[in-house]
Amino acid sequence: MSTRRPSSLAEVAQRVTDGQQKFGPALAEFLDAFYLDTDEGRQHRLDAIPTATDDSEADAWIGAAGEHLAQRWGLLTPSWTRGPRYAGLPFPRFYPATTSLQLYLLASSPPAFRQRNIFTAAEPLMRARFPAGQKAVLPFETRDSGQIPA
Repeated sequence: MSTRRPSSLAEVAQRVTDGQQKFGPALAEFLDAFYLDTDEGRQHRLDAIPTATDDSEADAWIGAAGEHLAQRWGLLTPSWTRGPRYAGLPFPRFYPATTSLQLYLLASSPPAFRQRNIFTAAEPLMRARFPAGQKAVLPFETRDSGQIPA
C-alpha cells in the first residue's frame, strides 16, 4: 500500500481497482491533497481520466466528486465526468441512509450528486483540511451562524 495520498481521482479509482485501498479512505486522502493545493494543481488533479472500478456506486461518486469539485472551486469540469460510466445510479441512494434525513438530503444535495441519484449533505466532500470560510450556505441558513434565522 502506498504511503502517499492519491494525487488524482484517477489514482483513487486505480487504488480501488487494484485492491490497494477501499474507496472511502482513498477519496478522503485525495480530498486532503486537493484542498491543500493551488487552483492550477487542483485542476490537474481532476483532469486525469479514471478507469472503471467495476463498482457502479464508486464510479458514480468519482464522477460526482470530479464535477462538484470543479464547480465548487471555479475550475473547468472535466469532460470525463459526463461519460456513461460516471452517469450515476439507477436508484436513489442516501448518505447517511437514515429515513428521517431523506427530505433534508433531497434538498441539500449539490447538483453534481443529485443528478447521479446520490443524496447527501450540502458539503459531501467536507474534510478537516477543507478551507475555512468556504462552507456552502443553504437558502435557509445564514453565513454567520449556519442556523435557521428567527
